[in-house]
Amino acid sequence: MKGTTRLLALCGVLTALGVVLLCLGGIVPFALYICPILASIALLPVRSRPRYAWCCYGAIALLGLLLCPDKEVSLLFCFTGYYPLLKPRLDALRSRLLSLTLKLLWAAVSMAALYALILYVFCLPAVVEEFAATGRWLLAATIAMGVALFFVYDVLLGRLMARWPAKV
Repeated sequence: MKGTTRLLALCGVLTALGVVLLCLGGIVPFALYICPILASIALLPVRSRPRYAWCCYGAIALLGLLLCPDKEVSLLFCFTGYYPLLKPRLDALRSRLLSLTLKLLWAAVSMAALYALILYVFCLPAVVEEFAATGRWLLAATIAMGVALFFVYDVLLGRLMARWPAKV
């Protein structure tokens, strides 16, 4: 009982931290990709308990969509924030090339799906105007920058997971 209460309290604090980090993405304009990455790193302490980790991810995503001023940052977390929970399975594959290919495919598909939803379904006015004014090359550059940053994030996450104890 005492361990469950402590774990629930930890999940609540990590959820609050993740939401605050997502809200910072609306304040600092160049933090479009950085804030969702920092919010997803908040899932690391509970990654050994998948049920709690997925609930924590869902709470951060839902509260981020409801509370954050920049919906692009919140949607980015919804599409990519669960990567710390997915990474151990991708790293466990025998073939390093297959693992790298699946990671690249996951990053590119999630970024493309995110911007397709933003531009064609949700029609966020600021994002639509920005991409309409600059053209399709900016959209491709944004997705390419996101995929490049994803590989830096993957290396950082691997190092953090190696140093962080997996038990809560």
